[in-house]
Amino acid sequence: MLKNHFLHRFLNAESIAVVGATRNPFSVNFHLINNLKNLGYKGKIFPVNPKADDVLGIKAYKTVSEINQDIDLVVISVPAHNVLDVVRDLVGVKIGGVALVTGGFSEIGEEGRRMQDEISGILKANGIRAIGPNALSPVNSHNSLAVSFFPLHKLPIGKVSFIFQSGMYEPRFNWILSDFHLGISKLLDLGNKMDVTEVDALEYLSADPQTEAICIHLEAIKGDGRKFFKLLKETTRTKPVVVLKGGRTEAGAKAAMSHTGSLVRGSDAVFDAAIRQAGAIRTETLDEFLYLAKAFSYLPPLPGNRIAIATFPGGEAVLTTDLCLQNGFELAKLGSASYEKLKSSFPPWNITLNPYDFGIIYTFHGVNNNHELFIETMLEDQNVDCIALQLPPLIFPLDPPKFCPAFIRAIRQGKPLAVWPPHMLRLDGDLVTYLENHSVPVFPSAAITIRCLGALNRYRLYLQAL
Repeated sequence: MLKNHFLHRFLNAESIAVVGATRNPFSVNFHLINNLKNLGYKGKIFPVNPKADDVLGIKAYKTVSEINQDIDLVVISVPAHNVLDVVRDLVGVKIGGVALVTGGFSEIGEEGRRMQDEISGILKANGIRAIGPNALSPVNSHNSLAVSFFPLHKLPIGKVSFIFQSGMYEPRFNWILSDFHLGISKLLDLGNKMDVTEVDALEYLSADPQTEAICIHLEAIKGDGRKFFKLLKETTRTKPVVVLKGGRTEAGAKAAMSHTGSLVRGSDAVFDAAIRQAGAIRTETLDEFLYLAKAFSYLPPLPGNRIAIATFPGGEAVLTTDLCLQNGFELAKLGSASYEKLKSSFPPWNITLNPYDFGIIYTFHGVNNNHELFIETMLEDQNVDCIALQLPPLIFPLDPPKFCPAFIRAIRQGKPLAVWPPHMLRLDGDLVTYLENHSVPVFPSAAITIRCLGALNRYRLYLQAL
């Protein structure tokens, strides 16, 4: 059962001790307590700071052992040379696990590795599991638990969970949760993976009913590689998995060694083949990684590969058509009923139905309800499996509640629909915010839109092959 997995207590901690808690708002440690308070975490919070009586109005303790209560999670964020004393203090205390935020261990060289090994030995000897070191973790939106150095304004619940080997998401975390409009279920940052590895994290999230898609960032596989790929293959039968792996080049591998102490072994081509055989979707950039998370979080499964596209400039329709075919789609052959519905918006001559050219239509009819007419027609056409279209330029004044109902109906009726702007539209603009608040994903370009839909199509084909 999921509750019997040791990570359940990390992610569902009902009591947290924060070693290194501070009242200083200019310290990143300030937010370790402040976020828990502001996000509405309901569990017990125990700040540990030998020089403070309280932190943000909460009674502080000099050591963890002084708390004299069972503690589900101990978060340690003190200088590396002090960590060993903190860990020794945990011996004999009933705790569920440790999140070791502090860096400066195996990633810095032999002396750091020696300290890390000594800490690991003490924890293992006392049956204490640990995430890290060099890890900001865990995050669980369902109970407002967030270990983070940045002030978080909100923690929206979503369908996708993340496994990171790095805190590289951290400077972007507020943006991801707010302007990017991506809710998350859970997040585990594993850092140096002294104890808890990607195998443990995937094992837990694959069984978690609150997680419908999993995104994994790796620099190296630290756990049992065979078990990881076996587990990955089992997971993709029920949940899509996206993988971003660093250290593909020799220089990247050296950077990984100095960052999280990861020794990247083996051929990247072999890793790539294993990922594909396991049914996971591999990506090369953090941007695409996040956009794929959005795609799998927002969109229903693709029923097929027949796509209908519409753009503002006709030239972009040509490029988008190429992108569709390169990503495994075929242009849907629209029926005669679709022609009859759309012809009222035509210029004084016949035009191609797919791809559809909004530009020429605007010339004769303006924006009016042309997007709505196109989407409604595609919803009724049984030859269309998914829709991708470009939003109109902002020179046209649009009222989102009046402009967007057809977009929202498509998603609610289970027909995948994704859109992109005619330029770099702000992700926090009124139209984008309204669409994404109603689960219609907005991507920055046709290329990213079609690549993300293409990933959904590849996952469909994988499941079909099973």
